[in-house]
Amino acid sequence: MLLLQRILLIAIIFINGISLQAQNYKAERLKKAAVALGLQVVPDSLLPEKIVELTAKDGRKVYLRTDPMGNVEQVGLPLFSSAMRFLQPSPIYDFLEYAVLNWKYKILPNQLYLSKVIFKKGGWEILASENLQDCECSIENREDKLYVVTWRKENKDVAVIGIPIEYELLNNDTRRNMESGFINDLLEYKPRISRPQSPFVQEKDLNIYGTEGLFVVPGKSYIISLLNQNIYYKLTTVTETTDTVINNKPVRMTLDAVLPVVVNDTLFPAESFANMMICDDLSVPDITINLDFHLSNYHHRKISMPLSQLKSFCRQNGCEMYFACDIVKDGNARGIMFASNLPKGYNHLFSLRTTTEQLAQDIPTINADVYLYIPPVNKEKLLGTAPVKKSGAQFKLP
Repeated sequence: MLLLQRILLIAIIFINGISLQAQNYKAERLKKAAVALGLQVVPDSLLPEKIVELTAKDGRKVYLRTDPMGNVEQVGLPLFSSAMRFLQPSPIYDFLEYAVLNWKYKILPNQLYLSKVIFKKGGWEILASENLQDCECSIENREDKLYVVTWRKENKDVAVIGIPIEYELLNNDTRRNMESGFINDLLEYKPRISRPQSPFVQEKDLNIYGTEGLFVVPGKSYIISLLNQNIYYKLTTVTETTDTVINNKPVRMTLDAVLPVVVNDTLFPAESFANMMICDDLSVPDITINLDFHLSNYHHRKISMPLSQLKSFCRQNGCEMYFACDIVKDGNARGIMFASNLPKGYNHLFSLRTTTEQLAQDIPTINADVYLYIPPVNKEKLLGTAPVKKSGAQFKLP
């Protein structure tokens, strides 16, 4: 009987261990949080991009969120409403909701990073004890140097805190770990879908671009108008042949149709460059991109892969792609591409270079210097153009 009890005890421990280990956590600190809180995460129960409310061993409600690939990317105490998260994306939410969890349950032995948070009113105990997600809240960005977060209830400040805009701090991790994780995940990533056929674009959807017979389908811009998701077109005459019968005799007829096609032409290197970097369909060749990662402590790591794999991976992680052609001169072309994740407050910056001769190849090669997890600061220096100023937003919640 004693032997049977020991076997059952071992089985229970094993099953609980499986429930925590089977799920893929994006950071070791998240797995430690799940263990410290005694969270029971059932294997294969978490779907991609889902938020699950769980109960900690002390009865406190916490939440767990998965990324688009089904990995656990956040465990935290709720401090903000879902409406605020949707209307005003910010890296503050995940940082604070995990930081409070860490302060309360002592998940990490080294909590010195918490000392960087400046309390004007309240303290960690207030953040951990109050139902702040039901309060009015505002986030103010002060010159891209400091976030100021204020919670109010019945017209009185409940808590006011300042948080330096440092991405390592906001990500609760070291830059070396983040860079290494990005590259390793990128190399293991396999796109789930192949590139689709080019969608049909009608003339009425085109805007005139310049004076050289080009047209553009405008996309969103980031920071400045030059950094955008535009796709460039030109009108091309296409001859179509059809067989028919007229007066009981077979007749072959040829018809000319003018159709917009994506520009891929050495006469328009800047526009062709932009299309190759932004287009995801088969209207442009799939570029081989040579990536030279400039990492912390002056380290480098070089890898090559299809551009479609890189862009698909970045988008799966919540980034949007924006491109600007910096210069075309003496047969050389330079550009910059941002993979921007506004909700988490970072950019991956790709400084691109190629030749106009390469742009005409069936499988062009692009070289890129890569800088990961760059915060969106010093925007006024970007291509020498001043940014549009942002204003703070306030939300009054029921």
